[in-house]
Amino acid sequence: MRTALWETSPGALAALLNSGAPLNKCDLYSVVLLNGQTLRWTSSESAFVGPDSQVWVLGPGIERSRCKWTTGVEVDTLTLTLTTDAARPIPVAGQPLLAYIRAGGFANARLQLIRCFWGAGDAGPVGALLWFVGRVADVPEIDRQGCTLSVKSELSRLNVQVPRDVFSAQCARTVYDTECGVNRAAYVHTGTATAASSQGNTRFTADLAAISGMYNLGTLTFTGGANTGISRTVKWSNDQVAGGITYDTALGLGGVQLLSPLPQPVAVGDTFTVVPGCDGLQSTCSAKFNNLIRFKGQPYIPQAETVS
Repeated sequence: MRTALWETSPGALAALLNSGAPLNKCDLYSVVLLNGQTLRWTSSESAFVGPDSQVWVLGPGIERSRCKWTTGVEVDTLTLTLTTDAARPIPVAGQPLLAYIRAGGFANARLQLIRCFWGAGDAGPVGALLWFVGRVADVPEIDRQGCTLSVKSELSRLNVQVPRDVFSAQCARTVYDTECGVNRAAYVHTGTATAASSQGNTRFTADLAAISGMYNLGTLTFTGGANTGISRTVKWSNDQVAGGITYDTALGLGGVQLLSPLPQPVAVGDTFTVVPGCDGLQSTCSAKFNNLIRFKGQPYIPQAETVS
């Protein structure tokens, strides 16, 4: 059963809907973005002013799927197709609507659909019903003239893992995030390539000066040379100093191997910054970051055994 959001007089909307007389209707869309901005669009031929003085303006062309009502807990999905043209660009935050959506501006936005009804002889809407409430989900399909949004009802927010964390020997935190607490800026190191790249631009030698493997799974970003601004994940790194430190002889001292190739070869003198990565193990948290107090893993849980 739906309750009227507003009506001109008590029972007026129910009487109209039950009369069987021809109806006029329009849709009112309210989109609340994550930055707090609210967009209000109407499907009618002119702007609509609600009883609380809120205004729904002419927006983009909107086509939507039908809504359904079922017994039980089921996530409904509303599909919206928005179209614009040069005559009605619909700017949002200083950008054209489609460009704003393409940049992720509608991510997790909350959408409310209201339907207004009035009879053939009525001067304006007799009342309105709340038709659908949900959040924009998935990546929108966008082309030059429009886009398609998938909006899932608020029930989709119940689809979460309980409990949130899974027991694991590895840490549940992400290195350098708020819960981890390690100051990323304190671990940024600079380096310079001392030999050109090889192996399809995935390996090169640099003047690294840290414990062997310090930068494994870390991020390396070039600040000079043909790859300036390019970042890659470090697969393996070695200390420049050999004294008593085990290293990968295939790479050599000071060797760096990247997880994926660079677009351009590395040349001698290319500069970069690199931060250590973390494999989530308790030993790494302690030895590399001295952050055992924030370690969120369960390394002492017995391993699963199979009896045959």
